[in-house]
Amino acid sequence: MLEIIAETIEDARIIEKGGGERIELVSSLSEGGLTPSYGMVKNILLEVSIPVNVMIRPHSKSFNYSKEDIRVMKEDARIFQELGVKHVVLGMLDNEGLPDVAAMDEVLKDTTFNVTYHRAIDESSDVMKSLEILEDYNRVTHILTSGGPGKAMGNLEVLKEMVKASKRLTIIAASGLSHENLSAIESELEFEKERINGELLFDPNVGTAVRGGSVKSPVKIEEVKSLVDIYRHNGKKEKW
Repeated sequence: MLEIIAETIEDARIIEKGGGERIELVSSLSEGGLTPSYGMVKNILLEVSIPVNVMIRPHSKSFNYSKEDIRVMKEDARIFQELGVKHVVLGMLDNEGLPDVAAMDEVLKDTTFNVTYHRAIDESSDVMKSLEILEDYNRVTHILTSGGPGKAMGNLEVLKEMVKASKRLTIIAASGLSHENLSAIESELEFEKERINGELLFDPNVGTAVRGGSVKSPVKIEEVKSLVDIYRHNGKKEKW
């Protein structure tokens, strides 16, 4: 499933109109994506019919959050639940640099979201150990990752390991995916995992490639359409 990042209502409309299959909704893309506002989430859910995964990330300082941060994240989660959000994007690390499942439980308490564990995993002390931990945490269904620090193209061997090791989690490859390299990345990863019930446990996530390469530009429909054409040509149209 091709996932494209939106910051605004117009971004979301264009992504859907251009053939994007899922939206990752964030604010402050220039900071790697932060929690969007109540109003933005509410209105985008009214505007589009494709799935919208909503970021919960209060700041870009660290993925090791304070009690105050957790309180804020828990309140955001409660509000998003009331708005009808089905899926959130969330990542937290403990003092050892591994997924903080206890803190995530606190944030997700009294919600029914599925969760994409985001690129906090790329700053973890051990990517593959983090994957093992998340395999056992049933709230998480997807992992958004570049396979470590840097761009996905530079971490293909780790991404291949992750796709191969994944038992149930869908790996969403992110960071630096573009019209020029999407086919190559998919080709590298698809051989690492046999299809399970007709599905390959890998999705691409695209941000700046549909914005002319700039985090400050809006989504451009012609770039969405051309990316979708490349993706569909490769035969990847799995749904979940």
